[in-house]
Amino acid sequence: MPAVNPAGDAMSIVMCQFSPEPAEDRAGVERNIKRIFDYIDRACNGFPGVDLIVMPEYSTHGFGFDPYSKHLKLASTIPGPETDMFGKKAREKGVWLCVSCVEKADNPKDKPHNSMVVINADGRVALKYRKMIPWCPKEPWTPGEVMNVCDGPKGSKLAMAICSDFDYPEIGREAAWKGATVMLRPSKYMYPWDHIWDITNMVRAYENQMYVVAVNHTGMDAAYSYFGRSMVCDYDGNMIAKMGDTEGMTKVDIYPNQVQAIREDRISNNYLYQLKHRGYTGVPPIGKTHNPFTIYSEWDNIPERWNRPPTAESERVANIGREALERAAKAKASPKVAAE
Repeated sequence: MPAVNPAGDAMSIVMCQFSPEPAEDRAGVERNIKRIFDYIDRACNGFPGVDLIVMPEYSTHGFGFDPYSKHLKLASTIPGPETDMFGKKAREKGVWLCVSCVEKADNPKDKPHNSMVVINADGRVALKYRKMIPWCPKEPWTPGEVMNVCDGPKGSKLAMAICSDFDYPEIGREAAWKGATVMLRPSKYMYPWDHIWDITNMVRAYENQMYVVAVNHTGMDAAYSYFGRSMVCDYDGNMIAKMGDTEGMTKVDIYPNQVQAIREDRISNNYLYQLKHRGYTGVPPIGKTHNPFTIYSEWDNIPERWNRPPTAESERVANIGREALERAAKAKASPKVAAE
């Protein structure tokens, strides 16, 4: 249960629920950073001993249809100026932070990444995650390729998923298989998918025996309404904390060491074990261990019915973001284009 002061091996987490400004210039980014710093100060004042403070998706740069092109200009490097600022704040407060950055791609010709970082209490980037499955057709970003895991506070192992890519079971399973006990899910999840938000958080926690810390936006932007409802689910899929639909923050204590214990000791309903040891009761001692799933064994062999390009309507929506980024790239190369 939540408490002002954590006890024993509890890992205390503060979730910060708000909607960042869609930054159109450096001043907008700096206003978002100030807002993040204000939440960090409040969390540390209100909950002494907090271990980790989690911000929502796009917390640094914001996101909206008009600033698509601005992201190309404002995109960060990791590490870079923004993470240096967050690192200094984390070091001053002695806390871990989870914050976002629209990140420049390694190849200058590629579109940016939607990225999150975990910064440890020493001020160093401990973990970076590039959203592996962007929300198409709306997000015109380059997908990430790797699910990373890092050691976190109180014996935890942290991983991150970003908003819609946690709708895919493979994201949570990859993190759990790599040892993650706590999944952080910074998000910008909107109506009418509020019921899917609840379902995916609880199911991903249950099927992977991990804590899920899901932090969302609230309010409205130029296109959507955001319902908030940031939550924490335990490793049995129980929702143990849930916020409302207004801006604010709350603290939750979790016990990541218990996750490792049940993964090692409890065979019944241990899905990570049973997935790769199918039917061990009938086929002793460890069941069948080969992969029977053609979707995985034939990953690159995509049937034609699944390999058709998107529909014309889907492409129309996707082109909003694509064209904005293309205009921004041309404007960067030619001042004349920028003036048109």
